[in-house]
Amino acid sequence: MPIKTAVVVVLLSLFMLSGCGTKNWHSSWHEAGQASGATQVEPKRLEQAADLAGIRASMESLQLVVAAEPAHREALAYLGNIHILLGTAYTVNKEEKIAHFHQAMKFCELSMYVNPQFRAAVRDGKTPWEASLTLQAEDAPAMLFWVTALQYEFKEGMTLPEKIVNVGWLKHGITFLDRIKQVAPEYGNGAVEFAYSICYLALPSLLGGDNDLGKDYLEQSLAKGKGYLLPTWGKGKYFHQVTGDLKSARNDLLWVASQKPEDYQDLYPWRIYFINDARLQLRSL
Repeated sequence: MPIKTAVVVVLLSLFMLSGCGTKNWHSSWHEAGQASGATQVEPKRLEQAADLAGIRASMESLQLVVAAEPAHREALAYLGNIHILLGTAYTVNKEEKIAHFHQAMKFCELSMYVNPQFRAAVRDGKTPWEASLTLQAEDAPAMLFWVTALQYEFKEGMTLPEKIVNVGWLKHGITFLDRIKQVAPEYGNGAVEFAYSICYLALPSLLGGDNDLGKDYLEQSLAKGKGYLLPTWGKGKYFHQVTGDLKSARNDLLWVASQKPEDYQDLYPWRIYFINDARLQLRSL
């Protein structure tokens, strides 16, 4: 083994043994509300949230829903979604990004706790991914957004040593994605397949990573995501740039940057983000 490689291995081993940078999970089931059926409130949708002010207004609306019904499954899940967007699109500081992604995962878990079987399983000592077999189709948004928040934390909130130490968490993401496929196989309009592709392309082969499978899921995402910007934006921003195919990356991002948000079906603030981020990416390609 070359000396430089040996030094890196030793340093990473010490990093892991010290516990530095290790991602931990803390149960929040005791904070979850229980469905009472006493209120009938509908969360304000995000279609018109075109900027930070609109997103914050949507967040406040959802918070009011949760204040009225603490076990509102959809409102909790979409609060998680908003925190992901705030973390990646409107936050620069790494610690603040991580806080948003952690809050997103917490809201998603609170949404899952509305399922009494899941709540009981976690109360009895299982982790969310271990308890995922109790989740049903109505829990699909919370599961997908949990995985998405994890992936954003991995990409934008971790140093290289932290990614190496915590890469196994992506297997927990796959566990949730597998459950979505079992209970809601058509859910996500390509977003579930895109999340699969990220996991399989990022994981080392020793932990179940598979580049061919990751590429296949990316193609599935593109096929199922007609009318959505996410798959093409993701292919241009992540896949092609990681593989060094900058020409293809530029072509995909040019396409996204030229689209009109009203022509697509992603949640509206995400459409705005994908288009603006594509334009930003093109400046450095």
